[in-house]
Amino acid sequence: MKRLTPFAVLLIFGLIGLLTGKFGLWFPFGLVAAIVVGVVQDRRARAAAPKDPAPTDG
Repeated sequence: MKRLTPFAVLLIFGLIGLLTGKFGLWFPFGLVAAIVVGVVQDRRARAAAPKDPAPTDG
């Protein structure tokens, strides 16, 4: 596994919340962290994608 998925981040924060008894505190942090992880991974994927050359007419 090369990278952490947004769902895994949410699951980790939810588990921490269940273990500490403060699920209502940790779950929203998990949602925010999952969104951040998803956005960062999307940006990295777009940056690593090969650029299409400019189309030529003719």
